[in-house]
Amino acid sequence: MRTSFHDLWGCARGPVRALAPQTRLLCGGGLLGACLLIPTDTLSGSSMVALTVAGWMAACRPPARVVRAALATGLVLFLPYFLLLPLIHVEAHGSEWRAIDAVAVVWTVLLRGVSGMLVSVTTVCSLSTSDVHQALVRLPLPSIVTDILVQMVHQTGTLIYETRRMAAAMAVRGAAGHGRTVVAVLSSLPQVWLPRVMERAERIAAAMEMREFRGGALHPQAAAMRFFDLLALALVLLWLMAAAVARYRGWG
Repeated sequence: MRTSFHDLWGCARGPVRALAPQTRLLCGGGLLGACLLIPTDTLSGSSMVALTVAGWMAACRPPARVVRAALATGLVLFLPYFLLLPLIHVEAHGSEWRAIDAVAVVWTVLLRGVSGMLVSVTTVCSLSTSDVHQALVRLPLPSIVTDILVQMVHQTGTLIYETRRMAAAMAVRGAAGHGRTVVAVLSSLPQVWLPRVMERAERIAAAMEMREFRGGALHPQAAAMRFFDLLALALVLLWLMAAAVARYRGWG
């Protein structure tokens, strides 16, 4: 995905943006759980997963380039599992083995992987980094968990930025190539990349300490949950319950 990590957050422009940050986060997590629960070995189950992803994307409306990049990334990651079809043997109806059962196994991996990636990326697009902070603070989570998750969100962008800078510097110096050059570059990563990341992390920690940052503070304009937030959570909860029924009672 060529989109910058920081540009990805909060780039959606759908009606979901009117909801409170914690509602968006919970809805995204609930729909992700639904995609993982729904059985995908039937046409109705696969259609239900597709409807879940399409509905969430329509409500959030992420940029088309982000959707294309996420879809392409998911296909690149999960399509190779079809190469394992000759090695998969599924027992069905006693000792009888059918090729369609092996295809169903790989199709489940593909559909759940791609749908989970699309739902997750769409959720990220509906939230800015400050929204994530506000959402985590408002949720009933221990403060240490909130601080760790917020720092993971912020520091991931820093790690990606430093990695791109180092890769660009190596490319300019002729590090691209094969054989010994690749081995030399990979062996130098712990000596170059890790110290730079640690140095940046120490600078950020020093700056936070100078500003007496303690975390957990709510923005004065942080949105509280309203009627439409409760309605959205209720709809997602009902959909999650339907996914659980489909999973454990063999519906579809």
